[in-house]
Amino acid sequence: MASETEDPKRFSLTFEHLVAWCDRQQYTYRSNVELRQLAIDYTILGQPAPLLLLPQPDRGMLMLLVRLPVVVPAGRRMALIDATSQLNGTSYMGTWVVNRDTGEVLFRVTLPALDNAYSDAGLLHAARVVVGTVERLAATLKAIAVDGADPTAALAAS
Repeated sequence: MASETEDPKRFSLTFEHLVAWCDRQQYTYRSNVELRQLAIDYTILGQPAPLLLLPQPDRGMLMLLVRLPVVVPAGRRMALIDATSQLNGTSYMGTWVVNRDTGEVLFRVTLPALDNAYSDAGLLHAARVVVGTVERLAATLKAIAVDGADPTAALAAS
């Protein structure tokens, strides 16, 4: 892959470059300079569900994630774990995560950042995978989490 000096249209996934990327995309976003994290405003199921850009420089990675704007009741967490396990088995990119303690559900993609340069389009593709995956499955996962839908039947119907 070309370095930034070889191809100025490519950039590493540093906080500063991610801020510049958000500006080029004209996104509405918030930044936490101290933690070096970004949150791009987004809405799913009529609720705020920002796309988080979380650089992990010590690991040479960038995590992109969206939390489902639903807290899974304790009695439905195993059903969501079953559903997300089924989804993870068919995913080409990314993974669903259910926090058993808090009921939080998220979808994340982790990109290698060490010695890699990205284009605007390449990073946008990864962001669209995350947001699109959550958008496509949010109502189904909410039905499983909140309405008591059977995981296998609900996923088959979606």
